[in-house]
Amino acid sequence: MSSSLSNFTSAAEMFKQVLEQVDQEKQQMEEEKQKWEEEKAKVKSTFKFHGQVIDLNVGGTRFSTSRSTLTKYPESMLGVMFSGRHDLEPMKCSDGSFFIDRDGTRFRHILNYLRDGEEVTRSYPKSYEAVQEILREATYYQLDGLVTALNPLVRESDVVPQNDIPHNFKAGTGYYSTDYSQGAFNVSYHSKQAITYKLKSMKGLSFNALRFLHPVSFISCNLCNASFTYCSFESDVTFEDCILDGTKFNYIYGLVTNSHKISFTSSNTDSANFDANLRTALQSAGKIN
Repeated sequence: MSSSLSNFTSAAEMFKQVLEQVDQEKQQMEEEKQKWEEEKAKVKSTFKFHGQVIDLNVGGTRFSTSRSTLTKYPESMLGVMFSGRHDLEPMKCSDGSFFIDRDGTRFRHILNYLRDGEEVTRSYPKSYEAVQEILREATYYQLDGLVTALNPLVRESDVVPQNDIPHNFKAGTGYYSTDYSQGAFNVSYHSKQAITYKLKSMKGLSFNALRFLHPVSFISCNLCNASFTYCSFESDVTFEDCILDGTKFNYIYGLVTNSHKISFTSSNTDSANFDANLRTALQSAGKIN
């Protein structure tokens, strides 16, 4: 009798647990159903495009393109905007176009990139100002591939003539040539202030025999075949993301020191021409590979 009662109690307890589990699953199903209904309502409320041709009004300039072009890169701003997941009615003009408050004169370059990819950048304007404007728009539209493709163009478009270099260096009240071949080897010619060159094309320029008394930074510059022979670096020195193919670093003072910061971050030092002693010293100091 006692055994039968015990079995009945165990069965009742198991039945109770089953009912509780069923209730939990039912509640979970109700929650999932509610989420599904909310998702359906959200999808229903998003903007629906009628047809594949989309008219744009970018800063007053009209463009017509396809939805597939605008959504070529789904993670970009245009890709997200015209994915169909968002209500764009507030952007819609009376003529049916969508207004984007950006530079319309540069948007054609953005649109051509969406159509043709990085190859189209070869036909982009070569001026520094134009490339900078396109880069600013590419950044705004979150087109990372175009931003990457434009960075070398920016670096190439802002060319620094040799004659402009002396105007950054001063001894007394006079400006001096930096061309060692013209006999300007005199360490009294030196920088009077911190100098930063960024995104400059400085191919083949001569910085020979200059004393950099204050920090100098070359950031994303093309220094291919430039020469720093007999230079004296007496403060922080930065060569960051620079092209150093054939760049000459011979008989240099101050590139290996514990008193100030030296950096060649992301620069191709393997193809630079360091004299043997300097390369060994820089490698030992962990400044280059």
